[in-house]
Amino acid sequence: MARGRKPAESVVVPMKDDGDAGHNLQARAIARAAELRPEGLLDKERWVYDRLAPHLCHPTKARLNEINIFMFVQLCRSVVRYEDYQLLLAELGETYTAQTRNGIQIKSRPEIAQLNETWRQIRALGGDFGMTPAAERSLGGGGQLGFTFPDNGDDFT
Repeated sequence: MARGRKPAESVVVPMKDDGDAGHNLQARAIARAAELRPEGLLDKERWVYDRLAPHLCHPTKARLNEINIFMFVQLCRSVVRYEDYQLLLAELGETYTAQTRNGIQIKSRPEIAQLNETWRQIRALGGDFGMTPAAERSLGGGGQLGFTFPDNGDDFT
């Protein structure tokens, strides 16, 4: 296989070092999530944000940015609402009995419908951010991280 001659050093543009030699990806993700966190989140929303955002701000994914932070906050609010419905239904139960003209009937609580609707919202928004295995595959791998070649002239031969 013909490889051709090596380029002259004056023509080769060296890769730039991103300045993060030995960088800690998790620390960078947490810092980016804190930087993007909007003001005015309620305590529960902030807790959900702090739980989910670093995973989406991870440098290998980088799915959370200034443009889509509004929709991510909506996802956090939906998660809070979903967890509240789960607690309520754990206390009250999923059904209740009602006396009707046909006798006693066991009915599903209206909160079940709200729980299901909130779950659909979470699934849709989570899919937009690649938070399910199928959505993650469809979004593809993230960008390549910066790296530095050793200075020994290794040209991969």
